[in-house]
Amino acid sequence: MRIKLKTYILSVTLFCTVNTLQAQSSNITESLTLEGCIARALESNYSIIISGNNLEITRNNVTLAPFLPTFSVSSRQSSNNSVQRNIDETGERVRSTSSGNSVINGANLNWRLFDGFSMFATREKQQELLRQGEYNFKSVAENLVMRISAQYYNIISMQNRLNLLNEVVSISRERYEQALVKYNIGSGSGLEQMQAKIYLNSDSSSLLLATENLKNAYIELFRLMNIPLDSKYSIKDTIIPEPQLDVKHLINNAEEFNTSLLALQAGEEVARLDTKIAQASRYPSLDFSAGYNYNLNQNGYYPSRYNESNGLNWGFSLSVPVFSGNEINRRVKNAKILQENARLSFESARQELLSEIQQLYNIYQNHLRMIEFEEESKAAALLNLEAARERYRLGSLSGIEFRDIQLSYLNTSDRRLNAIYQAKISEITLHLMAGELFQ
Repeated sequence: MRIKLKTYILSVTLFCTVNTLQAQSSNITESLTLEGCIARALESNYSIIISGNNLEITRNNVTLAPFLPTFSVSSRQSSNNSVQRNIDETGERVRSTSSGNSVINGANLNWRLFDGFSMFATREKQQELLRQGEYNFKSVAENLVMRISAQYYNIISMQNRLNLLNEVVSISRERYEQALVKYNIGSGSGLEQMQAKIYLNSDSSSLLLATENLKNAYIELFRLMNIPLDSKYSIKDTIIPEPQLDVKHLINNAEEFNTSLLALQAGEEVARLDTKIAQASRYPSLDFSAGYNYNLNQNGYYPSRYNESNGLNWGFSLSVPVFSGNEINRRVKNAKILQENARLSFESARQELLSEIQQLYNIYQNHLRMIEFEEESKAAALLNLEAARERYRLGSLSGIEFRDIQLSYLNTSDRRLNAIYQAKISEITLHLMAGELFQ
């Protein structure tokens, strides 16, 4: 009798704990939508903010500085005061003092008029770096949307599994209560009753673990959204895969709109412009300079008390590279190698992307097919389970056989949930690769 009492107390304790956790997780004040989660994350996620700041730096670096002159103003003032002691041939000491003051003011203008078109290539390079920065920012945003979407649908899948485990625990509790009644009236064995209790405890533990995982999944979603981790939100949604995607359409869009490929294309263009900048060193350069200087000198040592000068000066300077120890050839050669590496990196990434799309599309199709027959399997498993519950109640089915049927229903339902989730994740990833995620 004491064993029965302890068993019953343990069962009630587990049941109350599970219900308490579920009540805590369901104490939510507002529902979340996928669009709302994405909008909040794109607004306040730290990775987005950092990437946006980096893009702003790149945008600030796009200037007309390569074409504009430089202008500087300088001023210098200096003073001196010296005492000189001399001894003449009679031995008499002669002391003299001198002081001076100097003021130098100037304004200078320097303007490179021609540098082998390097200034034009530099300007284009700035614009390409900006374009590359925009693609990098978009890539960060796309990956964040992907992570938010995956976590959103993961929570839905986990909630569905939690409901499934609730159903399994309810069935196990019903079986345990029936086994306990049979044992009390002497028509069942204690072994069957204890075995039913073990199954109930096992299912209850799985339910506790699923509840814990669901709470942690919400915390991870809140972290990605950058909202308080103890926020009270819930997701009330279902996972509905889109109509089957067209792999040819995905491949065509990927080659044209994939963000990573576009960033690599911009990088290839930057490497080409670097080669052009290196080649510009072979051409002459023409500079214009102008300045205005004002000088004032005061010195008591000289006959004149001070002298003053001022005036404007200007001129052109032409520089023609003749020989630089093959330094220019070395820079051009290295720039061409880097340009070729950029092209090869693009081709390699393109090939890898197309391969990943083909492989992921096969996985995507497989999950869609799995959904169909897992739906059928779940329906059949549910019918078997309902029949098994009645047969077990009537005593024509053993506990082990009932457990096998129960686990068959659990596993079939689990596989169905996983197939739906994996199909959705594959679908989102394919849209990401094709550059269609924001569409």
